Amino acid sequence: MIQVKITAPTPFSGKVASVGFVDGVAMVDPAEHRAALAYFRRRGGYVIDENTPDTPARTPERPAPPKKTASTEMWRAWAVEHGGMPQEAADTMSRDQLADHFENVAKTADQS
Repeated sequence: MIQVKITAPTPFSGKVASVGFVDGVAMVDPAEHRAALAYFRRRGGYVIDENTPDTPARTPERPAPPKKTASTEMWRAWAVEHGGMPQEAADTMSRDQLADHFENVAKTADQS
């Protein structure tokens, strides 16, 4: 599944054009969110990274994410080792932000 990274002009958590952002960053499927991507391009200020590596699907080799109550360090380690997230990005996110991010990625994958 191809993912496009969108970075908002300011870091916030919430929805814009039906896309969920966590700390100003969202990952979307370009085919599913074509209209939203067009909006972000028109609006300006959003950075759209079309060269984001695919987010690996959950497989037997890829364990499920930690429980939401797991430590921040456990979430960061899982995000880097199994979630395909760069260490620098994981280090900037809290436990709850990581859990929300991967919950959104899973929902997007389930809808495909």
